Amino acid sequence: MQTDIIIIGTGISAKLTALYLSLHRFKVIVFHNQAIKEDNSNLVTFFSSGSIKFLLEILKGDESILNYESISQLCCCQYDQIDQNFFEFVFDKNKEDLLGKIIPNKKINELLDNLILSNENIHISSNELICDIRHEHNQIEVITKSPPSFSAKLLIIADGKNSMIKKYGDFQFITHDFEQTALSITTKMNRKSQNIAYQYFTPDGPLALLPYSSINSSIVWSLKKDSNILKLDENKLQAEINNILGSVVNNFEIINLQKFNLTFSFAKKLFSERITIIGDTAHSIHPIAGQGLNLIIKDIVCLTKQLIKYKSLGYELGDVTALSEYDNLRKSDNVVYSFGTLILDEVFSIENKHIRKLTNSLFKTFNKNKTLKNYFVNSATGYDYFNNL
Repeated sequence: MQTDIIIIGTGISAKLTALYLSLHRFKVIVFHNQAIKEDNSNLVTFFSSGSIKFLLEILKGDESILNYESISQLCCCQYDQIDQNFFEFVFDKNKEDLLGKIIPNKKINELLDNLILSNENIHISSNELICDIRHEHNQIEVITKSPPSFSAKLLIIADGKNSMIKKYGDFQFITHDFEQTALSITTKMNRKSQNIAYQYFTPDGPLALLPYSSINSSIVWSLKKDSNILKLDENKLQAEINNILGSVVNNFEIINLQKFNLTFSFAKKLFSERITIIGDTAHSIHPIAGQGLNLIIKDIVCLTKQLIKYKSLGYELGDVTALSEYDNLRKSDNVVYSFGTLILDEVFSIENKHIRKLTNSLFKTFNKNKTLKNYFVNSATGYDYFNNL
């Protein structure tokens, strides 16, 4: 079976890539490798204001995502070991703007699946086992256990950070184990204020409070693997969290709890011959800043723009010139956020009192600098990126 582009992956990144490419009239086969499974039952994603605009373009008039709570302020609370208390530094936008929205992955997957099934430019191939990937006559061929095989001018690998397919390209990765386990907790919660997300830098690890409706919020707490908190039963865990959130939450109930390990992966290069990688396959970062999928959306937009540009100039789809420019254009942003979150996590993991005193002082100074804060907010929301396309 022949097409323009083959995408291998089952997650949100693969679906968004397929739909955005189809908007620009590329024919796409989305290949669901049966060895890849995704559990997204209680996970949520922060979509920046720029990413919300992208998502609305994908959804073609379906504005149901706008029903989720708007986040207009991010309140970061750093624990001061000297004063034995939290101090705050706040990021916000103008009243008419928003930082973004937090949306359950389950909802996003439902919306994207429905669109893909009704899209004439997208063909779904599932329950196929990949045996080999070959370069044949200026195209790339995916060989499956049972015929037919699939061929295209470009292959996009988006099957996650533990990709089984990336071995077919010339890719090298920088990896790091955070030695942390994240608790992902769905809650029913009565909050004292609306439209505010919180990031607490606790002595045990960063804890994020991510509201997505008037009564539901997600809590993500990244803990060292040997933390005693991971051994607590649900009632004691709820009491521990309430000690941290008591000033902003009246009461809450744990509805669902999951655990997952945190690791870092960063591709030194995003392309190989007629192959590119996207999503967590390209860069899997710490959730501390909530920027993972927003980086991926920027990658999707940039890749698509380069494919359109070089196709109009007479280049063949999948030509190394377009893929190289895509890699160059996305390099600095991906490096800053990928390694920035890695460094941020390391800084807040330091237990030395003198270093903690220094970091506390730096963050208090940062909180008073409106220019730096505005730059960070514009970058994190994708305001400058999407407005300059």
